[in-house]
Amino acid sequence: MVSIPLPPYCSSTIIPINPSEPSSLISSVANRCSLSLSMTVGLSTFWAKSLAASLAAICSSVSSRFISLMLLEKLLHIGAKIRRLRPTNMKLKTTELVAKGPHGPFRVLGSMSGTSMDALDLVEAEFTRTEGVWKGSIEVFHEIPLGEDWPRRFKALENARAVDWFECERDWSRWCAEQICSLTKPQGFDVVAFSGQTIFHQPAQGYTAQLGSGAELHSAFGATVPVVSDFRNLDVALGGQGAPLVPVADALLFNEFDACLNLGGFSNISMDAGGQRIAWDVGPCNLVLNALARRKGLPFDAFGRLASTGQIIPQLLTDWMSLPYHSQTGPKSLGVEWLRHTFWPVLQRHELAKPFETGDLLATAVAYIAAVVRLAANGANTLITGGGAFNEELVRRLEQDNPIVHNDLPLKAFVPDKSLLQGKEAYAFGFLGLLRWLELDNVWAHATGCGQSHMGGALWGKNGLSSSSSKETNDH
Repeated sequence: MVSIPLPPYCSSTIIPINPSEPSSLISSVANRCSLSLSMTVGLSTFWAKSLAASLAAICSSVSSRFISLMLLEKLLHIGAKIRRLRPTNMKLKTTELVAKGPHGPFRVLGSMSGTSMDALDLVEAEFTRTEGVWKGSIEVFHEIPLGEDWPRRFKALENARAVDWFECERDWSRWCAEQICSLTKPQGFDVVAFSGQTIFHQPAQGYTAQLGSGAELHSAFGATVPVVSDFRNLDVALGGQGAPLVPVADALLFNEFDACLNLGGFSNISMDAGGQRIAWDVGPCNLVLNALARRKGLPFDAFGRLASTGQIIPQLLTDWMSLPYHSQTGPKSLGVEWLRHTFWPVLQRHELAKPFETGDLLATAVAYIAAVVRLAANGANTLITGGGAFNEELVRRLEQDNPIVHNDLPLKAFVPDKSLLQGKEAYAFGFLGLLRWLELDNVWAHATGCGQSHMGGALWGKNGLSSSSSKETNDH
């Protein structure tokens, strides 16, 4: 921490109205601190002098003595209040340190449990910053299956009581903390990023809700390891979509690619457009494919084998492509509510007469997912991650030369190694948590459509500028 001396007039002397030298403190926190100290000491001196004057003025009359005693009691009461307000042991920080920034290395734990509700992903990562350029690497990737109980409890929250939410959040947070403690050494991390489990997402209505308590994790780690949670709510409050949030990580860590595509429960993409990073949810992905595979008693369509045997249903593909969401422009995002109220009713209308073969439905869904992605990416050199990248039929459709619909272009796809393929979202959230811990913006306005760029996330514990564990070395 940079040590900054207080101004020469921050003492028991009277503060000049026009100081001859400007204050060396450049942060608002520091200014408030020096002002409070000066006012406290000055007012204490004032009350002491007033008390002496009052005692000297006491006369022999009963009324005068009575008034003097009342005045004395009042002055002592106010003086005690002022002493309680005096700031103690306050640490100062400067905007200079924020601007230059420490460069690490930083050890971070990132987490992710996506809308597919199949696993909790944990990534142990290291990040460094040299001359303003960030670099990172995944050290260890952990995947913990959620089994059947957690998805069942998550889905039940859609129509549950408020108390059910709090009890489920408590249990989920403690379970996540147990997994982290059993697989890692939390005290070895500078900060832990806890993404939470999205249950509701309605940014147009002004709310988004992720199950997960950063306070529970912070407590489970002995209240010694900073935890960042609740990444999305501030963005929605500022008028943004609250998703996708990874464009900052995409731009700073994966800038060798034109675009970054995540094939999770929903597919989302981020790319550079005129020097700005833009991002949006493209459409549904694994949530649809897994739901259709369950018609065959399967948790998912392994490698897209069932889809590869089916035939595309032309009119169903056309109707899915015609959904109003796909013609909307600007930052936009999807939630499971959209699937329930908009996407699945299209299929239900088509199946009123007779259900389709599961293989044909999967073939049509894969073609639909690939088509909307190809239209979004527009032939860009694209990094592909997420569970959907294991679906070989989907990747084949993304890369095929022949168009699926009018004007869609094949992707120049790059599929990385397994740890990045599966762990990229947790890795990215770890980086977002690190930026929040260092008090740097981790959400850009033009990516989510919010009113201003900002530091998203609630921090439990000390920030990286005041924490004793922070490696505060400025770039030169």
